[in-house]
This record gives sequence, structure tokens and C-alpha cells, in this order.
Amino acid sequence: MPVRKLTSEQRLSRGIDIMEALYAAGESGMTRTEICGRFDITGVSLDEILEIVSTLADRESGARIICECHGERVVLTGDAGRVLPLRLSAAEGAVLNHELESLGIEPQTAARIRHALLPEELGYNQRVFDTVNHGSHWQQLSCAIQDGVRCRISYRSMDDARPRERLVDPLRITANGDQTYLIAWDITVDEQRTYRMDKIEGLALTEDSVVPHTPDVASLHDSLARTQRSAKLLMPFDMAEHLDWAGITLIERGGADMATVTVHYGSERWLLSQVIEAGGAIRILDDPALSKRLFDMAKTLVCPL
Repeated sequence: MPVRKLTSEQRLSRGIDIMEALYAAGESGMTRTEICGRFDITGVSLDEILEIVSTLADRESGARIICECHGERVVLTGDAGRVLPLRLSAAEGAVLNHELESLGIEPQTAARIRHALLPEELGYNQRVFDTVNHGSHWQQLSCAIQDGVRCRISYRSMDDARPRERLVDPLRITANGDQTYLIAWDITVDEQRTYRMDKIEGLALTEDSVVPHTPDVASLHDSLARTQRSAKLLMPFDMAEHLDWAGITLIERGGADMATVTVHYGSERWLLSQVIEAGGAIRILDDPALSKRLFDMAKTLVCPL
């Protein structure tokens, strides 16, 4: 009866198990017979798995996993092959569980990852609700950042009527509230810029590598606070308490349960949209010209009967 070959999922599963067993065995390693018997595989399948394991490397440090065969004995060496015990916290596990679902990982593989990493108190049914918007290009941009690849992105800001192409060197991805942002160096203006991930409508990797830049490590809040554009807004105090806008620098409580909020902003259209969305609960206090533009913008949104 012919021996049934392992599927790719089975090879991956056995590879993880064998790495863990070899790490636990230490410098003495294990014999081929021990490994084949313990994990129910043939010698041919073992050779395939060891070859796969030996191709793994840490992409940042270059450290490699090495499976050395000394006669019948197999020993795991190499810094990247140190399989240390890892259990995620409940919060970290919830994020992992959410990513496994959103990325469409093959169910059996996802189940093994959950079993290996998630804390028992989390369980497999809890997840992070879809409160963080990664956009459509999160995975590609993450890889581009790690590999140092220059990108062309199609991006439409709040003040743009249509998407515009930017040539950028991606630096990092950060989160603020329920949004994620790409921090990148805009080649054309030769300055650092912030792009909301869900507004990146197209992405192309170029053949060029990024040029080293000195990134501004300020938070989104600090960056907005340095901008020249700010506004004072009057609104109910309970509304002001629950705002999650990154550019807020001051909230002053007044009479009649009202508050004055000073906010710095990068996009005027964004600010006016927030005021309109509040349905008359927010007033602009200090800029008549901005109030006039708010009125003009609101008129364009009124549908004729």
C-alpha cells in the first residue's frame, strides 16, 4: 500500500511540532527514528520538513534556523530556531484572533495558532470588534516598511476632489482611535506626511529602495498641535468630554453646561464635516470666514425638493 504524502498543512503542523521537540531536547537532539515514530511520519517526509525548517530566517536580523543531522541524530541550532514558550495576554490574544479572521487564514492553521498562543480564559470565540480600520493595503505596506521599498500610493485627502498619486518612502504605521495611519516621507515635497490608511485607494511597489530619513516621532496629536490652523468651538460639555479628535488642545467648561474646545486641524473639510455632522450642536466662535465657508459647504449638501 503506497504511503500517503503529507499535505502542505500537515507539513507545516509537523514542522512546528518538530521544532518545539528539538528545542526541548537541547544539544543532544533526537534520533530520526524517535522523530518519525513520535510524529507519525516517514523518513522521506522528515527530510522534506527539515529542508523547509532550514529555510526559515528572521527577516530583520537574518538569523537562520539550522537542523543539523549527525548520522541518525538531528539537532536544532541557530538563533532563530530558539522556540521559546509564548502566551499572549487576553488583550493581545483578542487582537490575534481578530487578525486571523480578517486575513482569511486557513481554518486548521488558524486553530493551531490559537491553541498555541491564546490564553485559556480568552477562548476561541472572543474577538476584537471591527473598531480599527486598517484599509485595504495594510499587509503590503507593512512588508514594504520592513523591506525598505519605495511606494506609489493613490490617496484622496478630505480637501481633494479626486485621488492624487504620491511617491512615498513608508516609515511606520500607527493607530489613533479607530483609525490607522501611514507615516511616510513624501518624495515630492521632501517632508514627512501622515495618510489615513482607509483613504489609500491604490498602492504600487516600485523597484527603488527607500532613502534613509530622520522621522518625526511626534504623535498625531503633537503634529496637529504644531499646525497653524486652529478653531474654537462651542458645544455641550457632555459632547466635548467624549470627543476623540487628535488635535484637541484645550477644553474649557463654561456656563449652562457648555464648553469651549480648541482644536488644531490639518484638513478644513474634515473640521467642517464634524461641525455639520453634529446637527447644529457645535458653533464656530473665533473665525467668521470659516463660519462662512461652513455655511457654503452646508448649502451644497442640501438636496433640492
